[in-house]
Amino acid sequence: MKRLLVAGATGRLGEAVLNEALARGGFDEVVALGATQADLSAAIRGLVLKPLDALPALDAVVIVLGDPDEPGARSFHGRDAPFALIDAQAMPRLAAAASQAGARRLILIHPLPAWQQMSGLHRGLIGDAELEVSRLPFETTVLIRPLAASRAPGGPWLQRIAHIYLSLQWLMMPRSLPALTSAQVARAAIAQLHAAPAGLSALGAANIEALLTAPGPVEPRR
Repeated sequence: MKRLLVAGATGRLGEAVLNEALARGGFDEVVALGATQADLSAAIRGLVLKPLDALPALDAVVIVLGDPDEPGARSFHGRDAPFALIDAQAMPRLAAAASQAGARRLILIHPLPAWQQMSGLHRGLIGDAELEVSRLPFETTVLIRPLAASRAPGGPWLQRIAHIYLSLQWLMMPRSLPALTSAQVARAAIAQLHAAPAGLSALGAANIEALLTAPGPVEPRR
């Protein structure tokens, strides 16, 4: 039985990834990482919820990183309450557990703001967590970096100034950085489970749109 683990099925993007995996992932079973230690059976055919310490044998894993401080980190109506929210701190332990369960392909969806996309930082590993994950024995690791939604203005004055600065950057953002929908990002991510070659690759927002129409893997744009 071919199994895919989807971790971080929260918010609009996480829900889209889970839906795409169930609809077009090509796996016999999709395992969603649960928010509790309970081992649950979902009402959707082909979907089960498992805690981290009870993962079954896996073929691949998709991790969607989220920020618990972001307003859109969770669904407004609580539809994603059964699913675990994965932040950068929890990601290495999760990836290691998936690798130990037999997963050989990893898709990591890590949204980045426009300034990091334009500066070229999306092409490399970002932070100790990604460096740690890159050392795990996955045959294929793809880092997909869509544009992160900007925070709503508010909070202390320094945060407001930062929001104004990021808003100006958004206005100056080149058209080569498309703001894709969650469904489009999800479709590209699930397609890469089957199309990406062996090794480590990082794809920024400028590449994701091409993934939707390209017959094979897309080289990062320089």
